[in-house]
Amino acid sequence: MHLAEYLFRRLHQIGIRGVFGIPGDFNLTALDYIEECGLNWVGNVNELNAGYAADGYARIKGISAIVTTLGVGELSALNAIAGASAELVPVIHVVGFPSTAIQDKKLPIHHTLADGDFEVFMKMSERLSSAAILLREPSEAAKAIDDTIVTCYRSSKPVFIGFPMDLVNTDVDPAPLEHPLWLRTPPSNATSVEEAAVNVIRDRLFKAHNPVILIDSLAGRYQGLHVSRNFVEKSNLPCCVFPMAKGIINESLPNFRGIYAGNVSNPGVLELVKSSDLILLIGPRSTDLNTGGFKTDTPDIDTIVFHRDSVDMQGHTISNISLETVLSKLSEAISASTAVSPVSASPSGHHTSPPSSVDVEPPHISLQEPIQICGRKIDSGSPVTHDWLWERISSWLEEDDIIAMDIGTSALGGLWCRHPRGAQSLFQLLWCSIGYALGATVGAAIAAREQEQESESPRKRRTILFTGDGSLQMTAQEISTMVRQELSPIIFVICNEGYTIERYINGWDKDYNDIQPWDYKLLPSVFKPKPNTVRTYSAHTKGELEALLTDDQFGPAENFNKDIPAPLRLVEIHMDKHDAPQTIPQMISGLHGKSGD
Repeated sequence: MHLAEYLFRRLHQIGIRGVFGIPGDFNLTALDYIEECGLNWVGNVNELNAGYAADGYARIKGISAIVTTLGVGELSALNAIAGASAELVPVIHVVGFPSTAIQDKKLPIHHTLADGDFEVFMKMSERLSSAAILLREPSEAAKAIDDTIVTCYRSSKPVFIGFPMDLVNTDVDPAPLEHPLWLRTPPSNATSVEEAAVNVIRDRLFKAHNPVILIDSLAGRYQGLHVSRNFVEKSNLPCCVFPMAKGIINESLPNFRGIYAGNVSNPGVLELVKSSDLILLIGPRSTDLNTGGFKTDTPDIDTIVFHRDSVDMQGHTISNISLETVLSKLSEAISASTAVSPVSASPSGHHTSPPSSVDVEPPHISLQEPIQICGRKIDSGSPVTHDWLWERISSWLEEDDIIAMDIGTSALGGLWCRHPRGAQSLFQLLWCSIGYALGATVGAAIAAREQEQESESPRKRRTILFTGDGSLQMTAQEISTMVRQELSPIIFVICNEGYTIERYINGWDKDYNDIQPWDYKLLPSVFKPKPNTVRTYSAHTKGELEALLTDDQFGPAENFNKDIPAPLRLVEIHMDKHDAPQTIPQMISGLHGKSGD
């Protein structure tokens, strides 16, 4: 078996079906093996977008792969790889290299700095990856590939595999493929230390009068997702999530209380946390935007902190104990006892809301007549505002939706939407690269389609994108990939004349925060979609947007199937350039690490 076939068959074995990237002269021969290994080549428009797509794919399916070429290709993808590293997303980056003979001779060839150093760019990736290898010895290559893939999954970070052209057709022993890789970290047998820790935590939990669970983003990494969800459900304790943990916990649970971001939180959530006498903090990641500007500390409240391989409590750290094991044992202990009282299932306990090529016209609605929305009358002719928009979207979302949100008003408004059961969020609240969400939507939509094909489920998951006009202009070419791959996302473009977040930071009316307006409705037609596969809309008022959201031919997943495929839908939402979600002024302070009161 040739080495390239070995690599791609391993990718297939771990669940990857779509491979993202751009062809280049140093990877072309390797790409010939993709189809015969049961994989699909998703050719992107550029490497940056391919990296974003790989990130989005991995967040849905658990791991992904991207193929680029030396230098010009890999560096173009590096911003996306850095984002995956920061956000802990496992992406396998395969980079085509010149032959080993060319490398040994240090020839000054194209795509290099002409200094004979072929590893200079790889060294950049090393700082962003949990493993970086350059294949050299055929006898060791298969094992090196296997070890690197396992490292990628267990570390939940990108890895780098440099693949010289002359090794593509090198023969290797296929026997290891008979044994699927064990990706998960082997479960540890509960040690006496772990048992003792569980007993102490259980006793303190049962003695507490107002315990609260706080879930942060690392609860969804390192094999912690299932046990964290199970613990929240089994304990029935009031649970809040940090912004970066959005989507980890089922928000339809009766004990889910909302988002905790310090003083930016809904007053009900803030009071719940401050009045507790025991906090169980799972998977903390105290970054600026995730904590409302470093304002989530609760030094006066007894807190037990669960890390990946340690637990902090009573001023001490217990090391070398597994989060997976401790939470599993704690869930069992709680299930076997009635000492923890269930919480009220009243919906009023939820505090998710923030503090305080065919152009189709929306169905006609009178702009003079008030309309009833979410139990309240509104002026249908009034402009769309963020405070109204995100509350309205909360009631429009469906179970199992995939919701991508670009950093800016989209993410900082959309994260307050109440998500139905099974919904997943894709956004960057640490790396914060605008334009990310469009590429990630491509990867997520492909991953969702693969899951549907594998499960043969009649239900189709919607992939929904909320992005700003400034963000969209960064990566707009990737709509071409959506058209080419016959994807059907729903894209909402917030048209507010530029960079709203930056206006709140500095330059309220400065022209450097303005952008050239585009006619976004025309974008899909540029990429020559097939007839009746694209619909575009424009909404300037609440009434126009409401008419669209309630149109059965627009949104509901149940109205589309194999015989009636869903089209790609793009919606312009026109808003005032100074309008923003209420939470933004408070969260902006976190951008510069200001930790004031």
